[in-house]
Amino acid sequence: MKPRILGLDVARATAILLVVVNHSHQQLQAIGIYGVELFFALSGFLIGGILYRSVPEQGHWSLLGVANFWQRRWWRTLPNYYLFLIVAIFFYHARGEWPKGGWDGILPYFLFLPNLMQPNEAFFDVSWSLCVEEGFYFLFPLVILLLNRLIPSRNRVFVLTILLFIIVAPLLRELVMLAWPAPQVRVSTLPRLDAICYGVAVVAWMQAKGISRSARFALFMIGAMMVSGVASAHWLLRPADEAKWFFRIALVAMPLGFSLCMPLLSTWAKAPVWANWIAKPITAISLWSYSLYLCHHMIILGVLPWFGEDRESLKVKLLSKIVGVSLSILVSWLVFRFFETPLTRKRPPEFKGESGKPIEETERCAIRA
Repeated sequence: MKPRILGLDVARATAILLVVVNHSHQQLQAIGIYGVELFFALSGFLIGGILYRSVPEQGHWSLLGVANFWQRRWWRTLPNYYLFLIVAIFFYHARGEWPKGGWDGILPYFLFLPNLMQPNEAFFDVSWSLCVEEGFYFLFPLVILLLNRLIPSRNRVFVLTILLFIIVAPLLRELVMLAWPAPQVRVSTLPRLDAICYGVAVVAWMQAKGISRSARFALFMIGAMMVSGVASAHWLLRPADEAKWFFRIALVAMPLGFSLCMPLLSTWAKAPVWANWIAKPITAISLWSYSLYLCHHMIILGVLPWFGEDRESLKVKLLSKIVGVSLSILVSWLVFRFFETPLTRKRPPEFKGESGKPIEETERCAIRA
């Protein structure tokens, strides 16, 4: 097993825990927003590094390289998604929370299309962020490929593509806000593609120019202040449903702020020996986070009726949440070990842009540059 970077595991574990707490307690639902935005930043940082080194520094990227990237992403993300989507079909049908159009409304979920320019539904509600990620994984390499035909310079193509995404996505958000309440724009697909792009921009800058330890620390402080400022405004504005200006700022500041934290976190390779007791569970939660993200809400909702009328009491409600979260962790571990890991190992090797040959370091994205 390749050595892991504790700082990034801490980010991933923090993100999933924020989302799980969000779905476990109604009074804390707002914090789940920050967990998903942290996931977006981390995804852009990791996947952006893979993309950057896949494209030749000078010359043309091939369709074979794009296909290699897609295959590796799809082997990593699609099996788990489809497994829990099938579970969701039975689960939400039993609850009467069916998508619009009945069975016909299910097909868009298999193609990551249910909320392109509109909010998601109660059915398999966690799927919206996967739609954003898969949409980004599909479109961003295509734009890189097309621009690279005209401009055979990796750095210039990345700059142009990143600018395109971070300009167009906010414009699409304005269109969605004309038809839907401002908070709903957060959970649509095309207007949120820039959320992942900020992480790509940070890691591409790192790999192209390098970055000192002091600069990483400065970026971390700037990012932390940005996220803290959004969280403070979010708290003071409760409810912020009518504050369109807040969402215009927050949907940029949150993923960008988290992305600026990644360079410093990526230097935190491992914990000191005395802290291994906490590092191991953090790494475990990080490894299981994808399965945990997909399954936890259904399990928490499914467990609650087990406690009958007593579930309204504080103690029983707390017990039901503990049982639900515990079962979610158990299920995510089982899926990771016996389903996710075997299928992930079937991915083709990563191709390096300059040579077109496979390379061994597949998920590290040169983050120590």
